[in-house]
Parts: sequence; C-alpha cells; structure tokens
Amino acid sequence: MTEIPENTMINTTEAGLAVAPPPVEQPSATLPERPLMELLNVSKTFTVRSGGKRLTLSAVDGVSLRVREGKTLGIVGESGCGKSTLARVITGLHSATSGEMIFDRAQIPASGKRPKEVIQQMQMVFQDPSSALNPRATVGESIAFPLRVQGMSRKDVDARVTKVISDVGLPASYSGSYPHQLSGGQRQRVNIARALALQPRMVVLDEAVSALDKSIQAQVLNLLTDLQRDYNLTYVFISHDLNVVEYISDEVVVLYLGQVVEHAPAKELWENPQHPYTKLLLSSIPSMDPDDSTRDQPLDKDSSEIPSAINPPSGCRFRTRCPMAMDICAQQAPPPIETSDGHLVACHLYTEGSQAAA
Repeated sequence: MTEIPENTMINTTEAGLAVAPPPVEQPSATLPERPLMELLNVSKTFTVRSGGKRLTLSAVDGVSLRVREGKTLGIVGESGCGKSTLARVITGLHSATSGEMIFDRAQIPASGKRPKEVIQQMQMVFQDPSSALNPRATVGESIAFPLRVQGMSRKDVDARVTKVISDVGLPASYSGSYPHQLSGGQRQRVNIARALALQPRMVVLDEAVSALDKSIQAQVLNLLTDLQRDYNLTYVFISHDLNVVEYISDEVVVLYLGQVVEHAPAKELWENPQHPYTKLLLSSIPSMDPDDSTRDQPLDKDSSEIPSAINPPSGCRFRTRCPMAMDICAQQAPPPIETSDGHLVACHLYTEGSQAAA
C-alpha cells in the first residue's frame, strides 16, 4: 500500500540536528519553584536469576527530583543507567520498591493502583511508534480507546479525536488509516495525539524521537514545543541524544547506575558541567567543526564498560571509571551538594575537606 507522505516543515541546522528555532527565548537559570511532581528517595529493584541463584538488580536507587510545572525535565545517561525504568515508575507502569511520590502537592501511591484522576493527568509516549499502536485498529480507534475507558460519550470522543489529530499536524482523514499506512514520524504523531486525548498535565517521553531520522526528529521536536505552549504541558524527556536534550529541556538530570549524579538548569549544565561523568558525556558529542574534534579517548578501554547493577561498586558508583577517583570514593557515597543556584552535584570533588579541595 502506498505510504502517506510526511508533512513538510522548514528547518535550520543546529549542532548537527536540523531544528527550527524555538518559539520563545530559553529561560534563565532561575526557575519557578512550583513542582508538579516530586520523587523522594525512590528506588526500584528487580529479582533476576543467574546461575540458578536469585539476585537483586537495582535499576533505580534513591532518586530524588522535582518536575516543575510547565517546564521540561531532561533525563540523560548511558544505556542501562535506569532512564526507562524511572519513566515507568513515574507513570505507574512499574511500582516503586520504596520511596515517596507527590503529584500536584498530594501524595500518590508509589506502588499499587493509582487513582483514576492521577492516571488521566499523566501520560507516556514510547520509543517505538510502531509497536505502541495496535496494527488492527485505525488511528481514530487507537486514540478513542482511552477516552471510552474514561466513560466519555461517543459525540465527545469523536470531537476530541478530531481535535488532537489536527493539533499534531495530521489531516482529519487520517482517522480511518491503519498504522502500516503511515510513516514513522506520522505514527509517532498519532502516539502523541493519543497521549493528549485525555488532556494530561504531564507527559513522559521515553526516547520519543530516537527511532526517527534527523529531519523527522526536528519536526516532532518542534511539534512538542508548540504543544507544550498550547496545552500548558509539563514534560519529562528521556533521551541518549544530548543535542536533543539540550534543545528541548529547561532542566537536566544526569543518571548513572540508577542514581542522580548531577541536576542543573540545561544552559548551566552545558556551560559548566561539574561531575566527571557529565563532563565525559558532553565530551563524547561529535563536533561539526573539524578544528574542534575530540582527540583524546575520554575513558580507558579497560574501564569503558558500565558496571553491573546487580553488584554495583561501593561508595561512588562511578569511581571505577572516574579519572579523578580518590580513596574516599570507595568508602562512602557522595552526598548531593548545591554548588550554585539550582545546580546539584553528587561528587566528593565538591565535599568540604576532601582531597580535591586541597
């Protein structure tokens, strides 16, 4: 069957990614204080079998963060650092093993069934736009299903489906199309429309553009920026693409082996990274300037592999790969320290009285 052509948009090139300029100026480092959601020492463990033994895998370990209303919180880190697990804990697809979660100043269950109102206000967009859609259901049916579950009338469902399809930049006629008739970018627009159908306040996007090519990524990023303004949405944006995170985020959390190692306003993090892991991540970004390319190997080849979450290193989990590791790093985990306004870093380099202070 003939593939329906992708909508075209005008883009510019920035840091190797074709994107249109954001519609508003990037916010300053001073951010509004009202958090829509807070995580307090949240952990998630899984039981796995290895060699006939039952072992505990710590995917998320003691994460505390705030998602500010109307803003975008970016979450970055290597594969296996716990980004996707954290996204599923936030949305309730995984129950937290321990910790507290607060949404709109009210505590919500970290495990077990959540209230219907909370489920409605918190939606998720997944990485693979194809597997997230039912191949036997039309676009309209996929978007309408959660609305019918919420008990909306048929008339209201049809009106809402038509509106969200239009809002994500697709013609109303696509309501009768099947997923296989759409391109990858169009399928992801449908997934975004389905997330918006319930009029949520927060949307968690787990690698929502990583399966798309660069030009389509730019279109979807521009769409997300417009929707955030029009719907007053709060985003949690998870990606391994640092250029994309820098473009769309107001704040950024850096995860390593299930723990937060740095949390700062996006502009501050890119201009003044402080944790050694963050510095290594940013140094790995390919440069379009041949005179400004990365010349040195950021990590020794023997320490390039991330340790197992089943048996993580003692103390600071990054110490086995850190070029600035000290004796204290193996003895105790570094506490989060605020080095400037809104900039938190968990590293002994900034602990008062440490070897590095001298």
